Amino acid sequence: MSAGKCELEQHAEHLLRVVRRHPQVHSAELAVRGAVECRVAAVFEVEMPFDVKARGFSTTGVRALEEVEIVVGTGYPWRSPTIYLRQDFPRDLPHLQPSSTDALPRPCLVDGSQDEFFSHFALIESGVIGLLEQLASWLANAAVDSLINPVQGWEPALRAGLTDTLIVDTEYLEENTSAKGAWRSYRTYYLRSMGSRKGQGAFTFLEAGTELASLFTKTDLTLFQSQHRPKINGISGTSVMAFITPDPDDDGNPRINSRYLPETVTNLTNLHARANALGCGRHFREFMETLVKNWTAYQFETAIPIAVIFAARRPFHLIGSASNLEHLPYLFEIYPRPGRKTLWDEPGDDTVKPTRLLSKATPEFLRKLSPVASAGPTAMIGAGSVGSKAALHLARAGVPVTAVTDTLVLMPHNMARHALVRQAPSSGKADELATELKALGQTPAVCFEDAVEQLRSSDGRLALAPENTDRVLNSTASLLVREALSIVPKDAFPPRISEIALFGRGEGAFLLQEGVARNPNLADLLAEMSAHATTAERNLLFNPENGLTEVQIGQGCGSLTMPMSDARLSAMTAAATEIFLDQKQEQLPGTYAIGHRLAGDPTTHWRVVEVGPFVEVPVEGRHGWQLRLSPSVDLRIRDEVALYPHVETGGLLIGTTSARCQTITVVDILPAPDDSLRTAGLFELGTKGLKKSIKARHRASGGSLFDVGTWHSHLADMGPSGLDRRTAAQLAAERPPPSVLLIITPNRYHALVHPVE
Repeated sequence: MSAGKCELEQHAEHLLRVVRRHPQVHSAELAVRGAVECRVAAVFEVEMPFDVKARGFSTTGVRALEEVEIVVGTGYPWRSPTIYLRQDFPRDLPHLQPSSTDALPRPCLVDGSQDEFFSHFALIESGVIGLLEQLASWLANAAVDSLINPVQGWEPALRAGLTDTLIVDTEYLEENTSAKGAWRSYRTYYLRSMGSRKGQGAFTFLEAGTELASLFTKTDLTLFQSQHRPKINGISGTSVMAFITPDPDDDGNPRINSRYLPETVTNLTNLHARANALGCGRHFREFMETLVKNWTAYQFETAIPIAVIFAARRPFHLIGSASNLEHLPYLFEIYPRPGRKTLWDEPGDDTVKPTRLLSKATPEFLRKLSPVASAGPTAMIGAGSVGSKAALHLARAGVPVTAVTDTLVLMPHNMARHALVRQAPSSGKADELATELKALGQTPAVCFEDAVEQLRSSDGRLALAPENTDRVLNSTASLLVREALSIVPKDAFPPRISEIALFGRGEGAFLLQEGVARNPNLADLLAEMSAHATTAERNLLFNPENGLTEVQIGQGCGSLTMPMSDARLSAMTAAATEIFLDQKQEQLPGTYAIGHRLAGDPTTHWRVVEVGPFVEVPVEGRHGWQLRLSPSVDLRIRDEVALYPHVETGGLLIGTTSARCQTITVVDILPAPDDSLRTAGLFELGTKGLKKSIKARHRASGGSLFDVGTWHSHLADMGPSGLDRRTAAQLAAERPPPSVLLIITPNRYHALVHPVE
């Protein structure tokens, strides 16, 4: 370091050398030297049309030679230099940071953080040049009044750097914007910190609800409340926000505010002037007069913050929005201390500050941040680890969660992987999850009853899935719940049903999504997935070392659990939920998605398989029973029949049987052994190697698929013969009931089971 020069001064001299090399810098000098701040004064040649440059200034007030100040502070070069314009630079231009008229105007040169922009350049010199290029472009656009591009949209007033924040439901305000002009006051929660003794770190945070706060009728003494918050050196309480929309224009049409006004409001006088300029003056005066009339009912030792939003209709839509409504928020305080004559009778009491405006986390707002294919209202069955995380993923994507069902209470062991952190034992999982979802603008119904029982009555079904529900997501991994959801009639329970579950200690996950008219259903899809799992998937699905020999994974409705980390469960649940969200409602084939992670490989490999409708065949001999034939098996049977057009052929049926659902589900076939007999009037299934093949297929499915009967063809379109019925009786004697005999004729299927004695 040179003698007598501090480090910041050396940085400033280096910056000066870089600035002077820029082709549009006419002159530059180090105007202020200091240990805390140094300022480089520069004259910038603005690019503008020749006739404008000859005049020396543009119609917007930008000069051909503009004076700028580049300020470096103690954080430099870890912080970006700050660029200021001359004091009398025109302030009715967009892309200017809010400030008082006493402060130098500061242009907004980049989207987002200027510090981050500056730091993206590895060399400090490049960062400085990058800022100067942004300044050159900004001044050139300002000169020809093109800082706002109508195609891109209206640029809202900049407020990103402000310390005070107002959170509102912007969609609600837009819906309640009067074309005739009006004002409404809403109950508002606030948190106000005074910061340090020097005022550093001070902020005010306000969140406005949608509950109207009447200032006309009998004074509501609960409206203005305050209490000390020692930990933040501040106060919190309730107050009001006024939402004010402009009067119509002189022709009676909704007023359009096409003039960009500088954000220089600093006191109530300025605020009244701003209200008048926007056409909101009459209603703002009414609000203030009403506020003053009521202040005598309130006496506090502390100031109470009041928020005001002016609605301005712009000539075209705002950037990133289809709406042309801009909301302009401000904050001031009232001082209803005992003995005061007015609300503002000391210097500085009438201070007004522009405020940051943030949207509430409503489902509508969250959908904008997380665009998804399907945002249909969804009911959750199961609020355990998987269900709670999936529900929060859905809610944060803006999907309305209409109901949450679970019978269990949050217990200490649930804290290992549940999305919620609660002292346990807590209340019911469903109730706790619904409470959490309310913070995201959700209002789900809560059901503590068993889902299987609820599906048996119309009132119960309505509790599981209210009338506006489009989809149901089951995360219980309960076989009983899955089967009950598989057989409930579509007209009695209209939502589309899906299921999400994990397996293999979190190394795998699957998502089942039923097809049109509940065909295929969840049970069909799980059987089909089990029949066609890859070797790696089978090792995780059915290997006893991975925790379970059957797929019953998760928490909720009494299902089993398995050891895995919260991170693993979260990762697999998130991926499966994303697939659920990507499913468009107008595309309704049945699908199963299965994903798994191989040992030593951090990547999860997913495949999504569409499954067409199962062939439904009534079973003769078992009243109410049905055989369900997967489309892949139907195709294989028909291909086999085509190979033997002049003789009967057949094979063995592989699948599942459910007495509760009264279904025999066939998802695979085994070919006929070599010693089988095929003739024009008879097919006789051989036995050579058959038992070995059956056992191997059963083991490969983890014990989930069984030999459920046989099939054979008829050359003529005729039903079961006497021989077929005797064969069915023989099957019943040889195999656990019900063992089905399936017959395919040229035009249809027949299913036969020997009647129960």
